[in-house]
Amino acid sequence: MRTLVLGIGNSILGDDGVGVRVAREVATRVNDANIDVRDVNVDGLNLFDHILGYDRLVVVDAIVTEDGRAGEIYRLKPERVCDPSRSAISPHHFNLATTIEIGKELFPGAMPGEVILYAISAEEATSVTEEMTREVREAVPRAAGLVLEEISSS
Repeated sequence: MRTLVLGIGNSILGDDGVGVRVAREVATRVNDANIDVRDVNVDGLNLFDHILGYDRLVVVDAIVTEDGRAGEIYRLKPERVCDPSRSAISPHHFNLATTIEIGKELFPGAMPGEVILYAISAEEATSVTEEMTREVREAVPRAAGLVLEEISSS
């Protein structure tokens, strides 16, 4: 089974870089030719360039929730993130669920059959800084461990 671990985020926007940092930590501990690990600073339809052709996709990204505590880690299916029928503010910035649904229509057979999202609750993801909040920084090794368990379980 070809697997892609994809860390999404911008490492100069504080906690938004958590997905990138988790992916980089996972990459140092993976030694399997069927598992690729990448970090990207793209979203929406631009993800197709990275995810097509894989059987399984494990995404790691920051998430902002109303009641979440910074550093909390959630394991979600894309359809649980939000309604795939609703897009973001621009057709260039679809949410993950919408991107997956569009991909299934446009690229049947090329989209990953299994998609899991590890979302880490962010506190500050808009200020220009490479520093993450302490709670989010401390979540990186825990999230990396969860991803490693996920990809080694099949």
